[in-house]
Amino acid sequence: MLKRKIELFKLLGFSVSLDVSWGIILFLVVWSLAKGAFPAYYPNLSPQTYWIMGVAGALGLFVSIVIHEFSHSMAARKYGMDIKGITLFVFGGVAEMKDEPKTPKIEFIMAIAGPITSLFLSLLFGGLYQAASAVYAPVPIVAVLGYLGAINLILAIFNMIPAFPTDGGRVLRAILWRIKGDILWATRTASRISVFFAMFIIFMGFISIIQGNVIGGIWRILIGSFLFSVANSSYQSLMIKQSFAGQSVKDYMKIDLIAVPSHIMLQEFVDEYLYRYHHKMFPVTKEGKISGLITLNALKLIPQEKWREMQVIEIMQKATKDNTLPMTMSIHEAMLTMNESGMGRMLVEENGNIVGIITLKDLMEFFALKIQLEP
Repeated sequence: MLKRKIELFKLLGFSVSLDVSWGIILFLVVWSLAKGAFPAYYPNLSPQTYWIMGVAGALGLFVSIVIHEFSHSMAARKYGMDIKGITLFVFGGVAEMKDEPKTPKIEFIMAIAGPITSLFLSLLFGGLYQAASAVYAPVPIVAVLGYLGAINLILAIFNMIPAFPTDGGRVLRAILWRIKGDILWATRTASRISVFFAMFIIFMGFISIIQGNVIGGIWRILIGSFLFSVANSSYQSLMIKQSFAGQSVKDYMKIDLIAVPSHIMLQEFVDEYLYRYHHKMFPVTKEGKISGLITLNALKLIPQEKWREMQVIEIMQKATKDNTLPMTMSIHEAMLTMNESGMGRMLVEENGNIVGIITLKDLMEFFALKIQLEP
């Protein structure tokens, strides 16, 4: 199964991961610099030099975003908040908080830490750019330093746009939260403002393309689309978190399991279980005890003509921490784990024994029902 993110390294107790979407930003940054910005401001260099400068600029941006996100994480740690890690994705990064800030003040300080850090980096690289220019350093070095000074200033400004969940949006939410004392209302209001900004940015992107600025237009459309997506999901995410507050996997797991014996043939599994119950994952029993699971994806890898020759045990996955959740895990954390793994159904264990199964579908159906009853 393809993972959405790849862990790169650990630093100061935080795990830094790279979302697969960062490949998009890497390509666009290198391409924009090598084919657009650097040739426009520093002409008469070789194509190879421009591409090297583009890669250097992209790596500098990567480091800058990591430092930006670390500032959020360090601020969160100061106030006792648990940060799961830092993930870099398209258009930036995110410090993965397990819980929302407890007060508007903590929210404000955590949010403002990032733009302040980016502003500091802008001044630092700007100073190095001035020094390099004064001593007539090679043009590629001067150009990259100048770019990093400018891009960190842009990061600071962009992140202060009052569009949730950017840093500016979180600052706005902190202010609204402080005024009314209702984090749900503050989140809803900040998200609606974000949708407005997103639609405006997308519109300006199309205008830019029509006017001939294709690269700039693509950037605006992608940024706007990103903001639109996260704005709609952020409010719902908070509602889900509050709906399941204080509840654990134990409260929603199924104990009346439809389990598949490990010794039966795959064809029997298909006929008697898959076609009958329509689940994409089933627990597997061996000697009367659940020891693993079998999935539709695993079955699809086996040629159909071999289904009558192979037993379930031959393709079942053993119960591991990758497909099993502890019974005491909170529902919010369980949903995050299931989304990250791409598994909609997972086993539940207690003291090393499989005691049930939990499904993302059941959780979302409960959430939808609760929204209808308690709008």
